Amino acid sequence: MGLFKIVPAVALALAAASGFAQDLPPGPIRLLVGFAPGGGNDVIARTVATQFQLNTKEVMVVENKPGGGSTVATAEMARARPNGSVLLLGSVGGQAIAPSIYSKLPYDPVKGVQAVSLVAKSANALVVNSELPVKNVQELVAYAKAHPGTLNVTSPGNGTISHLSAELFKSMAGVFITHIPYRGDAPAMQDVMAGQAQMTFASLPSAKAGADSGKVRILAVTSSKRVETMPNIPTIAESGVPGYEVLSWYGVFTTGGTPMPTVNRLAQEIAAVIAQPAIRESISKMGMEPAALGPVDFTQLVNSDSQKWDKVVKTVGIKLD
Repeated sequence: MGLFKIVPAVALALAAASGFAQDLPPGPIRLLVGFAPGGGNDVIARTVATQFQLNTKEVMVVENKPGGGSTVATAEMARARPNGSVLLLGSVGGQAIAPSIYSKLPYDPVKGVQAVSLVAKSANALVVNSELPVKNVQELVAYAKAHPGTLNVTSPGNGTISHLSAELFKSMAGVFITHIPYRGDAPAMQDVMAGQAQMTFASLPSAKAGADSGKVRILAVTSSKRVETMPNIPTIAESGVPGYEVLSWYGVFTTGGTPMPTVNRLAQEIAAVIAQPAIRESISKMGMEPAALGPVDFTQLVNSDSQKWDKVVKTVGIKLD
């Protein structure tokens, strides 16, 4: 495993013991977000930036650069001077999926981007309209096979993690379900709640809110293990689709070519941020698991997910340009 797979309780002690021989990048440090204010990436970025400043007394400015599924922000970071002064709060969609669905990127997704640290990860949930006569994944698969082409699955848009979660499910379960892309999470869930569509792969907070309303039913979570906050909800893998696993994640990246001592220092500081109880509680309330994972292991995660989703994208034939 990599050097910075840090147990949260000892992260601060490890950081302090290191002596921080490497200086932080010249400030102010810019933390780019590839989406508009208010979304998951933005909230995580501002949470990290606030604690980073408290810990280090260095200025970290969050800048929203929406467009192209985070490719606009990633391109700006990739063009920056490789000294760690420009960071990106990236996610599985922007960093592991986008290189497969965009045929021409304005940056090199391998050489132009350096993983620094994972910040949080999360399962999603498979939910169905409460009127659909299925109580579990096995019954959903049986229903889909008995009624081919009659089920619709919504997503926040083509190429999103929700969309690809559905395509992976369809492939592994051997069912035909029609995908309907929407412009955002809210409308994708609203039509399932209203019965205009039958299912979706939603974030845990969205899924729980829908289930609490009584309009949707949560059948399973997409992780390989059950979620601590929802112990009674099985995984898709244990519900008749063995091997199925999808995790969303958020993490910090910087410009490719940044010296590794600088990258490591930044990773240590991010680990120190994630070790703070208040930050962990804040991330947990968003339905995610706080997780500090440094450059080596985080790079492996990004590469593994990139390969996984590239296969799905090629099988389905998704292209957004």
